[in-house]
Amino acid sequence: MDERILKLLGDSQFERDLYEAAMVNLEDRRNKLRFHNFAFAMRELVGHTLARLAPDEDVQKCIWWKAKSKEVVYQVTRLERCVYATQGGLSNHYVKKRLGLDFKSEHENLRDAVNRLNEYVHITPEVFQLEEDDIDRLSGETIEAVAGLMGCIQECRAAVAGRLSDAIISETAVNQVVSESLDAVDELATHYSLEEVYVDSYEVSHITCDAVHIKVSGTIGVTLQWGSNSDLRNGDGAELDQSFEFTCELSCETPNPDPERLEFVENSVMVDTGDWHDQEADWDCVLETDASADQQPLSAEDIQSDF
Repeated sequence: MDERILKLLGDSQFERDLYEAAMVNLEDRRNKLRFHNFAFAMRELVGHTLARLAPDEDVQKCIWWKAKSKEVVYQVTRLERCVYATQGGLSNHYVKKRLGLDFKSEHENLRDAVNRLNEYVHITPEVFQLEEDDIDRLSGETIEAVAGLMGCIQECRAAVAGRLSDAIISETAVNQVVSESLDAVDELATHYSLEEVYVDSYEVSHITCDAVHIKVSGTIGVTLQWGSNSDLRNGDGAELDQSFEFTCELSCETPNPDPERLEFVENSVMVDTGDWHDQEADWDCVLETDASADQQPLSAEDIQSDF
């Protein structure tokens, strides 16, 4: 099976099963309808994949979508699904002028690839009497059309994501947003102060009708504090500098993302404190032993040496 097709199908088991069934139909050389059945299944596969990537209700919320005035029930066309699959709710003006991308020809090629599938699904004397060489040629063209469609969607989406990353994401903005949402660190000590944020990577993970979603990963440096500030002054508290890896998600509204309006996605921050919690029992033991030995509070140096 073609990897370009499988990549866009992703984790959709139904679509993967449908693709596999289409190939099984093609291999059934005893059935004169094998090519027809194969082409029909491939067309349905494309339809289901585009519907998953571009649901009607999401497409219809996009600024670039226009209802067809004479329709009682508004329809989303295949071409519009292809547009949504590549740029989501970004306005055409933003994609062309701000990102410098123009997918008109690619979108038309996607539509034409689907239309070619339609030509193969009707049972005619010509299709029914196809020779083996013709079936091999046409099935190859069909697979290439679908794979080309899937590959084109991936390439267009990657191009949009890449340009968006450069246009709307800055390390300064990420640092500011991330620094406001670190509840997982707050659980480790009485207090903490955020000293630094290192952003290792960020990328546009997906684009919807409403927002651009950005996945961020990096490292934070914090000072953990046990006890109050007065406890520290009296030698009854402790401080420890520590770093943790984190991931989070930011968002920015479409159709024209503004780098000044990045927002933190609630509950998306994940701070990896696993190593810390793995040693929690050892910490308690050290604290109790030292306290009972001389009733002296641990200094920051004592804590650091045991880490």
